[in-house]
Amino acid sequence: MPSKGQDSTAYSPPFQALVFDLGNVIVGHENRVMLRAIAARCRQPCSPRQVGELMRARDWQTGAAIADLHDEVRESLGYDAGWEAFVADWCCHFTVDPSMLALVEALQTNNRVMLFSNTNREHWEFLDAETGGRLSALEAYLSHEIRMAKPDPGAFAHVAERAGVDPARCIFFDDVADNVDGARRAGFQAEVFTGEAELRRLLMERGVRLGR
Repeated sequence: MPSKGQDSTAYSPPFQALVFDLGNVIVGHENRVMLRAIAARCRQPCSPRQVGELMRARDWQTGAAIADLHDEVRESLGYDAGWEAFVADWCCHFTVDPSMLALVEALQTNNRVMLFSNTNREHWEFLDAETGGRLSALEAYLSHEIRMAKPDPGAFAHVAERAGVDPARCIFFDDVADNVDGARRAGFQAEVFTGEAELRRLLMERGVRLGR
């Protein structure tokens, strides 16, 4: 007989995997903060907008070396600092949401949990260090490692194949509607992330056990 308060019904997860974006889901980021930090170190007059335009000229999420970006900012905009200072500026706009991180970790107790993030090596390593290695303890699929990025449906299909999951039996959460659309086109169930409270409500509504 189960003890008092113990659920006598075996839990069968409603999804094969719960898949989460990282940025603005588990980790907040304000790009303007980073652009201002880089612009402030440039010798010649330089605006955050100019920094942003230079960065957008190339895809830095699918494996391009961020050291090359440092070189480009130095040569084109007169950025006047070395590599370590650049990495600090490049990562200064992040804030880890401890409550969301704890929720994602708790979900692992009864569910398979995955991350799929558009990121680069320096951002990922910085955030993993900020969380004391808690991010790298999660099952993560990172654009700079797989050399594919959201919202490409092919990237979602690649992640599903590598993870050995059926997209139709998984649900993906991202704050960007285009990424949610890409996931759906690849066969995933997917929802726009609007906050932890709404996420908890939706998961409970779908029968997901949130923790122990």
